[in-house]
Amino acid sequence: MKRTQIILVIIGIVAVVGLYSLPSVVVDNKEDDKVDFVNESNPGGEITDHSSEIPEEIQPKIDFWKGKLTGNTLDEVALDSLMGIFQSINQYDSAAIYAENFASTHQDLALWHKAGDAYFGAFTYALDQAKVERLGNKAREMYSKVLAAEPDRLDIKNNVAMTYIATSNPMQGIMMLREILEIDKQNEQALLNMGRLSMQSGQYDRAVERFEALVNYHPTSLDGNYLLAVCYFESGKSEKAKAQFQKVKSMDSDPVVQTAVDDYLKRIK
Repeated sequence: MKRTQIILVIIGIVAVVGLYSLPSVVVDNKEDDKVDFVNESNPGGEITDHSSEIPEEIQPKIDFWKGKLTGNTLDEVALDSLMGIFQSINQYDSAAIYAENFASTHQDLALWHKAGDAYFGAFTYALDQAKVERLGNKAREMYSKVLAAEPDRLDIKNNVAMTYIATSNPMQGIMMLREILEIDKQNEQALLNMGRLSMQSGQYDRAVERFEALVNYHPTSLDGNYLLAVCYFESGKSEKAKAQFQKVKSMDSDPVVQTAVDDYLKRIK
């Protein structure tokens, strides 16, 4: 994960919840945990009207790049620029829908992947459960087009698995993550996701196992090392937590990371 993502983890104390809006799931339970969600119909690819929320100085930039996307010209620079603008003002769903429309026009696997990533990003930041479910469905729809041609893409399967966690059948996502680890026991994203899910369900000892494996295989993983420290703290392993937090302090000088670690160190007796 990139620094910006670990900072989001820290800011939201995602030590418990992660970056996703997840139902409470016991990761190692073989039975499905059923969660009720509000049903919301899919808007069918219509661009969300954010006109009242767009800053006045931003609208001309949006209009400019939208104009570049007219017709059948394959202009990914224009698409990336337009998506970047929407994402910069927290309108991730609009960025995703433009990516989907562009992919639908040009029918290219890389573009479907980009659309899937865009919907997954929107899913990640969504708070309303109905929106989380809808955006997760869209992400899976986009990713399915890539997986149909490239079924061994574990990076995509990781994201698909996490979208299932936000459904009424979260065990489907957990089983996908387990399958990834059966194929590649060192898979960084799958270990991270499984560790987060264990944390979210309060299984800190199990999360420690996942994160210890992660940092053993990927010692420079900032998020893995940070979340391992949190799990040590939450499971009462104070000395290990202290040493691990000090390790994280040496890994990244970002003030947000330093402050978060210092706050934990003050709480360790």
